[in-house]
Amino acid sequence: MSIDLHSHTDQSDGSLSPQMLIELAEKNGVQMLSITDHDTVSAYHLINNVPKNMHLIKGVEISCSWNNATIHILGLNINITEEYLLKNLEIQSKQRLIRAGKIAKILVKLGITDPLTRVMELAGNNIGRPHFAQYLLEIGKVRTREEAFKKYLGNGKPGDVKFEWMETKTAIECIKNAGGIAVLAHPAAYKYTNTKLNRLLKEFKEFGGQGIEVISGSQTSAITNNLTSLAIKYDFFGSQGSDFHEYKNGYSSLGKCVPLSPSIQPVWNLF
Repeated sequence: MSIDLHSHTDQSDGSLSPQMLIELAEKNGVQMLSITDHDTVSAYHLINNVPKNMHLIKGVEISCSWNNATIHILGLNINITEEYLLKNLEIQSKQRLIRAGKIAKILVKLGITDPLTRVMELAGNNIGRPHFAQYLLEIGKVRTREEAFKKYLGNGKPGDVKFEWMETKTAIECIKNAGGIAVLAHPAAYKYTNTKLNRLLKEFKEFGGQGIEVISGSQTSAITNNLTSLAIKYDFFGSQGSDFHEYKNGYSSLGKCVPLSPSIQPVWNLF
């Protein structure tokens, strides 16, 4: 069974419309799909048709703060009309606008004219750094989006504006109130030491987190084996997803996930 529980549309920082993503998933043989846009569930209101052989799991990817850094938590199998969740996602959206304004001011000081107007056209209210990268590519300041992050937007660069997102505990509460399962997204992507990663997983479990993303896009077998071991250690359910955004920029293909180890319980057993 082809399962992909982490994907993005143009309602956050993906390139495809929600319906186009569904169509690509069908073409790739995906039988269980979750659209997990950053801090928004708007994609689900724009889907006209879901294939009969596809199980669409409603989801979201919430940006939150942990240990003065940003991590991401997936909420899977959520009720997208639950008021507490929507209220907090609206706060996140406003936070994104504030951060975007700060990034824009920095870029203006670097000689880039009025980036915010065009970036808001590209992104609507759910603005992220990838939209600034797209704008910098459009105006010829960079040759690729990757270069935009390396020069302007990546960690330690001028446009890397740190922001206090929702607290991890609050994000998990939002997901649980909406009847969903909280899953730590791409644990290896944070590049934490083993000690720090174990601390994160321990607190995530204490706050009510139930799963971790053992398979995230294209990753080495060593990473997969380590995350499998951690899932067993902390008794987490395992999840998998491509983290698909677009055809380019190194993102793995939608639905093309290696299978979970049979030594851990898959999170979709809870759906």
